[in-house]
Amino acid sequence: MTSLSEVRSKVGMSFATSPHRLAYHQIMLIGSGSGDFTIDSTRYSCRVGSLLWIRPNQVIQFTSATNMDAQLVMFTETFPLRLRAPMGMLDDVLRPCHWQLRDDELAGFKRVLDLMEEEFARPDQGLGEDILKHLLAVALMYIDQMCRSQHSDHKTGESPSGENGELFLRFRRELEASYRTTRLVEDYATALNCTPRTLSRACRIVAGTSTKDLIDARVALEAKRLLVHTDLPVGSIARQLGFTEVTNFGKFFVRRVNMTPGTFRRGTHPQN
Repeated sequence: MTSLSEVRSKVGMSFATSPHRLAYHQIMLIGSGSGDFTIDSTRYSCRVGSLLWIRPNQVIQFTSATNMDAQLVMFTETFPLRLRAPMGMLDDVLRPCHWQLRDDELAGFKRVLDLMEEEFARPDQGLGEDILKHLLAVALMYIDQMCRSQHSDHKTGESPSGENGELFLRFRRELEASYRTTRLVEDYATALNCTPRTLSRACRIVAGTSTKDLIDARVALEAKRLLVHTDLPVGSIARQLGFTEVTNFGKFFVRRVNMTPGTFRRGTHPQN
């Protein structure tokens, strides 16, 4: 645990304003100031009470120098306790990553972070790591609860329970492993030992959209990351994502992002 001001003093603001990736999870609660922050090319206006969850390998940056300060919680993928199915959002990069907390939500969540800070600073007497794991679990469940309450109009806010929820979480794990090699719904259904129709029903119930849309959204997300974060030629990016023809990749990108890969890379895309 640390603060944004401490990180800024160690690495300098020039690093923060350049696109970069983290190899771990980072939860950031804005405590003072304001500014803009981008996650995977989506801009978020942040102020006191803004909460951001940056997942491993997401491309992030501050869009300009900022006076913001924040509490930061950083943890690896293997550190959290095993939680029940709704916490599939832990490793799901297609889930929400920004919330503006109400006063009551901010007060409750900040109490948890303050307890974590106190425990983190305390000399370990043998149970420190276990206590931190349990406090982190509480923090993550707070976020899950806020996500479901603030996105009640969107099915990703629902708890993926039962057979459909279990299948959906298995699909998301398979998607992370295979999106570079196949975009066919049938391939994912085969890998999950179910029919395409059964998989489609699970995606509709849990995520409110089709299996194909989720697959394409993940491929498009990685394409945007590679365009922003690397100097790889568009053709190389297309091959990395399983496209045999650059033109097909270009058509796919335009359909998903409404502009060509080159235009997106040059930074002329509108920020949200």
